[in-house]
Amino acid sequence: MHKFQLLILFCLLLAPWSFCQFKISGTWQGLLCKENQDWISAEPIYFDLTCIGSTISGESRDEKYNTNNYSSKIINGKLSEGKSIKSIVISQFIHPSKSGKDVQSCLLDFTLKYNDTTGYFEGNYTSTKCPNEKGKIILYKSSLAFNLDPKQLSPHAWVDRFRSDLIYGLSAVEKRQKELQEFQFEAIYFSYNSDSIPLKYTFFLNKMTKIILGHSDLRIKIIGNTDSDGSDSFNENLSLRRAESLTQYFEKRGLKRDRILIEYHGEKNPADSNKTAEGRRKNRRVEFKFI
Repeated sequence: MHKFQLLILFCLLLAPWSFCQFKISGTWQGLLCKENQDWISAEPIYFDLTCIGSTISGESRDEKYNTNNYSSKIINGKLSEGKSIKSIVISQFIHPSKSGKDVQSCLLDFTLKYNDTTGYFEGNYTSTKCPNEKGKIILYKSSLAFNLDPKQLSPHAWVDRFRSDLIYGLSAVEKRQKELQEFQFEAIYFSYNSDSIPLKYTFFLNKMTKIILGHSDLRIKIIGNTDSDGSDSFNENLSLRRAESLTQYFEKRGLKRDRILIEYHGEKNPADSNKTAEGRRKNRRVEFKFI
C-alpha cells in the first residue's frame, strides 16, 4: 500500500477519536422539552461527558427551573453505528452514590446529532419505563465546571436567555462571531412610489435580524433612499417611510427600537443615474450598516 493511501487510512481511523476528544468531551448544558410543549416550558439539563474512541461516559444533572431541586444520574453511550460520527446515543442509569432531590425519576435515553451550522447537539429523548416521558433536547458546549452541589449549577437566568435564543432561531454563542464576520449586506429595492417590503427579501432580513439579536452590543442603521421622481419633500417622506417599514419588520421579530437608527436622504444619495429606468430602480432602496 502506498504511503498516501496509508495516510488516508490513518486519518479515517483517527477521525472519530478526534471528533470525540475535541467536540464531545466536556460540559454541555441545555434544555429538555416534553412532547407537545414549546421551549418556554423546557427544563435545564447538564451533561458531563468523557469520550474515548467511540465510548461515551459521564454524569447528567436534571434540574427543576428556578429551584435547587435536581437529580443526578450516570450516563453511558457511544457514537452511533453506521451514522455520522457526530451522532451519539446516551442512556441514563441510577447513580449509586450521589443524589439530589429527585425531579426526574424516569431514566431517559437520548439520540443526539451535532449540528455544524448552529453549534448545538440536537435530538430526542424517550424512556423505556415511563412511556409518556419523551420529547426533544438541545445542548451547547459550556465552560461551567460540572458538580453535584445542592444549589443550581448556574443561576437560571441562562435558561431564560437560551429559551429566547431558540424561539428566535439563534445559533450557539461560539458560532455567532463567525456568522457576523461572514454576513454580507444587501440593499432592499422597492417598487415605484412604494414602501412595501418585497417578499423576496424575507430570508435575508430574517438572517440579519438573527445576527443582531445574537450580539447584544450590536445595533443597525437603516438608510432610506428614493429616485428623483417627485418633489424633494415628497421623496424625503418616502425614504423615511421605507426606513420605517424595515424598522417595523425588525420590531415584529424581536428587535427593540433602541437598537435601530434611521437615516433618510430622499433622492440626495443616488446609487446610479436617474436618467435610466434601471438607474432609478437601483435608487429606490434601503441600505444597512452595523453600528
